[in-house]
Amino acid sequence: MTYGDLEIEPLPEGRFTVGLDKRFVPHAEGDEPRPGTLFISVTPFLVRTPESTMLIDTGLGSWAEGRGTEFILDGLAGHGVSPEAVDRVVLSHFHFDHAGGAISPVGNDWQPTFPNADYVAQRAELTADGYHGESARARDLVARTLEVAGQLVLLDGDHGDERIALEVTGGHTGAHQIVRLRSGGLEAVFGADILGTPGQVTRRFQAKYDVDGQASQAWRDRLVLEAEENGHLLLFYHSTSSPAAFVVEGARGVRAVEPVAL
Repeated sequence: MTYGDLEIEPLPEGRFTVGLDKRFVPHAEGDEPRPGTLFISVTPFLVRTPESTMLIDTGLGSWAEGRGTEFILDGLAGHGVSPEAVDRVVLSHFHFDHAGGAISPVGNDWQPTFPNADYVAQRAELTADGYHGESARARDLVARTLEVAGQLVLLDGDHGDERIALEVTGGHTGAHQIVRLRSGGLEAVFGADILGTPGQVTRRFQAKYDVDGQASQAWRDRLVLEAEENGHLLLFYHSTSSPAAFVVEGARGVRAVEPVAL
């Protein structure tokens, strides 16, 4: 999608079944769902500006059962982008479904998947609440691999300019951040796990998987209201339908979601 002078491309990794075991098992059309699991989709975004080739989150990588980082690399190749061409990777947080593709296994070691990129994350996220078991192990492995390579750029709070702004929300994890992309009077908002699906636009809830469900809902309220009033494009990381949408007034004045094809 061309949005002002931005090129925004979803890099869908498909649908997965996820249960209490936290295993992300790819689900193909016609497969029987695993008992006791939910469907979830994973969609990093490629953003090309006149100045930069950027990724927002990196997918599951080797934390998707039976897959590796070749999945996101194939997605990028479909848009004519090599891993060397990516110069910035923004990580909303370090849960492995968002940051797993940041690194790739090489023999018995790991290396950054994008060798020329700065990986931008919040410093506080390295010790933030919201990580347990494999999630904590993955965070430490990703951060350590990027730091050893000299590619980890740690921020202390909100950061950005007129083009790209990063804003700390907390809520989902202790220092979870969102991304605002701006071009002229247009704005696209990547809400990561604060606003990850179209369904979260039209219903209110507090999730057990958030460290502070009330804070997450307060941010959802804010982002949805801004989108409705200002026409912001919302980018959804976990949508099983459309990865992008506008917020509009539907039937009888009820708030609705208008999907956008990317």
